[in-house]
Amino acid sequence: MPKRTFGLLVREARTQKGYSLRSLAEKIGIDYSRLAKIEHGTRPAPELAEVRRMSDVLDLDMADLIVASGTSREVMEHLLWSERLQEAASGADGPCAADHLPERSVLLDKNTYRVDVVERDGALCTLRLGEARIRAFSFSDDEKLTLRIPPEAVIVHTSPTAAASTAENVLPMRVKKIRRLGQVTNLVLEGAGFEINTLHSGRSVDRMVLAMEDVVCAMVQATSLRVEPTGRFSYA
Repeated sequence: MPKRTFGLLVREARTQKGYSLRSLAEKIGIDYSRLAKIEHGTRPAPELAEVRRMSDVLDLDMADLIVASGTSREVMEHLLWSERLQEAASGADGPCAADHLPERSVLLDKNTYRVDVVERDGALCTLRLGEARIRAFSFSDDEKLTLRIPPEAVIVHTSPTAAASTAENVLPMRVKKIRRLGQVTNLVLEGAGFEINTLHSGRSVDRMVLAMEDVVCAMVQATSLRVEPTGRFSYA
């Protein structure tokens, strides 16, 4: 069975709800002619804020809409998971409260590594990741740790000298995949023996004019890394 497009999902839900193009466009906050083109596939899906309003008005799963627009489900679920985690931590009520949190983020799982400690300077540890060395903070005495790199914590630059003085970790990488979703871009970077998924605003990636196979630097602060004894990591 062929995959339903973003426009078809919206049109089917709009018809089922009994909305005209104009009435739905007013509820979402976009021009009705643009909505018509989105439904017919001649315009791309709108930005994330508008997709969220579509989801709310039409009672559609936001992740389903985003996947239909061409991005991977794991990227969308990570964005929603991060948002809900932040709201739960702030004590917010409603559908994003702690008891509605997904158990895990698949995208963060992809940035999870079992690493060896090669050096310690107090709580600051040097970890072996593939052929690279990563500096992170850990209060564990274990020689093997679990390292997780949040996709949104990675800064990508084309020049290693631009941020080398402010980042503990500057890793030479190669662009393996570029996945775009409105204002968000997921870059998959390949290093020596490991890969890192990263998330950025689309504009920042566009300014860099990145292409597949480009050589870049992935920069991560030691304080933004999550390190725990292997087997005892939790999201809480």
